[in-house]
Amino acid sequence: MYETSRRVLYFNMPTNLPPEYFEAEKKLKRATALKEKISALEKLISTVPKHKGTDKLRADLRRKLSQLREEFVRKKKSGQTDSYAVERQGAAQVVLLGFPNSGKSSVLATLTNAHPVIADYPMSTALPLSGMMPFEDIQFQLVDLPPIGNESTDGRISGIARNSDVLTLVVDLSDDPEIQAELLISQISEWKISDKQIVITGNKSDLPESESRFKRLQHRYGSLFPVTSISTTKKQGMEELRRIIFENANIIRVYSKEPGKEPAMNTPFILHEGSSVLNLAELIHNDFVVNMKYACIWGSAKFEGQRVQKDYVLHDRDVVEFHLK
Repeated sequence: MYETSRRVLYFNMPTNLPPEYFEAEKKLKRATALKEKISALEKLISTVPKHKGTDKLRADLRRKLSQLREEFVRKKKSGQTDSYAVERQGAAQVVLLGFPNSGKSSVLATLTNAHPVIADYPMSTALPLSGMMPFEDIQFQLVDLPPIGNESTDGRISGIARNSDVLTLVVDLSDDPEIQAELLISQISEWKISDKQIVITGNKSDLPESESRFKRLQHRYGSLFPVTSISTTKKQGMEELRRIIFENANIIRVYSKEPGKEPAMNTPFILHEGSSVLNLAELIHNDFVVNMKYACIWGSAKFEGQRVQKDYVLHDRDVVEFHLK
């Protein structure tokens, strides 16, 4: 709880909430899919005792639930619930683009909990398939898209790619990877997708002559994009790919801390690079925006626990302690 002169606030909540509330709150924070968030919030509301002291809290939670339900209905009406719809989850969405047999599905299977069809024949990926890729204390959503070059699906693929955070171009190191990369980049340009983070991944690094082909690929594109090599068969280079994806997602992890207590390092808030203390306050609760007096920072500050104002720019792994009026 956050101390404010002689009283204590925690999201402006009453202090007599049952333990079940805080357990449900943790599940809500971990929820990623829209349906999962709605279910978790419904459970959270059911744990709040009904008395005068919880009126504001219950009203805030019901308002949030209404917003989530409206968003779900809106997406359903707009057709985003069809077989090509990919609901955003995790810290960021990363799509895998490539030609048939480049190994996109193997990348998805190796890095996530998904179970795509993996075959030697082309076009084994008929529909988008996503899985969650763990990286340290967060997870990224990886989306394996149907191969590039099919006029019947390219239009829908481009829409998913345009709304993603990172494009990972998977090229086959055994089959002219430079030409594959050139064609993929050209296709992205034709789709008029710009200002998007791009990572080039050379797959099948375990095959003969792959090293020399990767060096040529890196020489040509290394000054423009991050270029890495992997082998899904040998499980080589996968941790490096995870790290590169994180570094190019333009996000930071920020942790909250209550005065006099250890920070909650297992549940980071995800913010865009360049976000401020005020942006974090807005993400947590409107009461923090209205009542914030100052914040203390551990991590990027000049000294541990430095007092800062709301416009202070946060960095990855900063710990923030709010002090309210």
